[in-house]
Amino acid sequence: MSNFLLFADATEVINILTIVVLALLIVICLVVCVTNKKNPQTTKSIVYGGACVAASFALSFIKVSMTYGGSITLASMLPLFIYCYVFGVGKGLVVGVVYGLLQFIQGPYFMTVPQFFLDYILPFAGICLAGVFKKVMPEKGAIFCGAVLFSILRLAFHIGSGIIWFGMDSVVDTLPLFGSTEAMGAFVYSFLYNAIYMVPETIILLAVLWYLVASKQFFTLEKMLTKVKDEPAKQD
Repeated sequence: MSNFLLFADATEVINILTIVVLALLIVICLVVCVTNKKNPQTTKSIVYGGACVAASFALSFIKVSMTYGGSITLASMLPLFIYCYVFGVGKGLVVGVVYGLLQFIQGPYFMTVPQFFLDYILPFAGICLAGVFKKVMPEKGAIFCGAVLFSILRLAFHIGSGIIWFGMDSVVDTLPLFGSTEAMGAFVYSFLYNAIYMVPETIILLAVLWYLVASKQFFTLEKMLTKVKDEPAKQD
């Protein structure tokens, strides 16, 4: 009972801190939008970033939840991926972290600080690398390689979190497709646990990206956001 109370208290504290951080981020964004009239580029990038975070968060509710944990969504990371592909690592890191905090609010699980970062912050912060291949390969390849890199990083961080959960004896007895987990080591358990939902999640993301690229809609969106990104600031 005492362990449960400690867990509940810690979760409540993290929830409060997260809400405070998000509130501060919203206030900062509003202040920048109001006071930064001479630089519409920054203001618009914040607005588009917020819109993409909101779109990804909304899509994350359209999901198939696994009985043991994890979920498969309707390409929920797509809006954030497109934003990060265009705006780069800096702005991409910010929206990724904000999205991770929103995911924590949506389904808060807190055991340790490392687990919190491996479950919520680092996996989604990795989406800032969406466009990292743009300068080293043809654009179509860069898009898909960026998506695969993000998905691999996300899986890797979730595996790290799963190892922590395993070490605290917080495991399920059986996994779909793989059966009993009794003889599994920490890494194997965590890898299979997370791969069961991350593999289809990645396939859906890649499939939607393939459609957008094939129909050239991806490049239309990219051109629109690039125009915002490269818009010159007003001069006095």
